[in-house]
Amino acid sequence: MRRRALLAVFVALLIVGAYGAYVVSYPKYPEVKGCVNPFAVTKPVSRTLENWSKAHIFFKLATSRDFWKLAKPWDVDYSHVKVAKHVIEYNGEKTTMLAMGIPLKDKKHVIALYEFSKPVQGVKVRSFLLEVQGDNIGNATIKTKAMTTNGAYTPTSSCSHECTSGDDCGYFASCNEYCCYYHFTSDCLADCCGLAGVACLVTCGGSPPCVAACVAVSCPICLALSSGCCGEIGSYCIDWGDMP
Repeated sequence: MRRRALLAVFVALLIVGAYGAYVVSYPKYPEVKGCVNPFAVTKPVSRTLENWSKAHIFFKLATSRDFWKLAKPWDVDYSHVKVAKHVIEYNGEKTTMLAMGIPLKDKKHVIALYEFSKPVQGVKVRSFLLEVQGDNIGNATIKTKAMTTNGAYTPTSSCSHECTSGDDCGYFASCNEYCCYYHFTSDCLADCCGLAGVACLVTCGGSPPCVAACVAVSCPICLALSSGCCGEIGSYCIDWGDMP
C-alpha cells in the first residue's frame, strides 16, 4: 500500500511538473482572423498511423493546454486512444498535422485533438469535445460540446449562430464556424473517407465512441463543414483578448 501511495504521489508530481514547465514556455500563437476552419482549406496527402505507448500519450496530453481545457489526463481511456500523423497541403505547400482520437472513461465523450506543424489560417492547435448520444452508430448523434483554438476555450452546447464574418465580432476577435453535431452514417463516411471510413465502422463494431475516435484520427476531413456527416453549422466569436 505504501509503495502504491508513493507511486501515485510520484505520478502526480510528474504531471504538475510537466504541465508547469509547458505553461512557462507556452508558445505565443498567431492571431486567427476571419471565419476559420482549417479542415476546409487543406488537402489530405497521406496518413501514417502511430503506435504510441500509453506513457507517450499520457505525457503528450499532460503537456497540452488545449487538452486540459476539455478534460484531464486521468479521465482518458488509454487503451483505445488512436494517433496518426497526416501530411496535408495548404497554400500549395506540404505540412504535417498530428491527429489524436481520445475516448474518455465515461464512454460518452471523445476528444479530437489536432496540432499543425505550421499555422493554418492562424490555427496551430484545434480540439473538440464530442458527446456521444446513442448506443449504436446507426442512430447516434455526435454533438460538439466544446472546442479550443490555440488555447482559447469555447463552450458549444447550444448551436449558436453569432457571426458570418470577422466583421460581426469587432476588433481583436474573429468568427469561427463549427459543426454542431454529426451523424456518422455509412454513406457519409464512405463519401468523405472511403475505405478508411468503412474500416472504422467494421473494426469498432458500431460503437459510437470508438467510431468517433477512429474517424477523428483517420479522416479529419469528415469533420469539415462541407462533409455529408455534419448535421448543422454554427458559428461564434473568439475574443483574442481573453487568450490565456
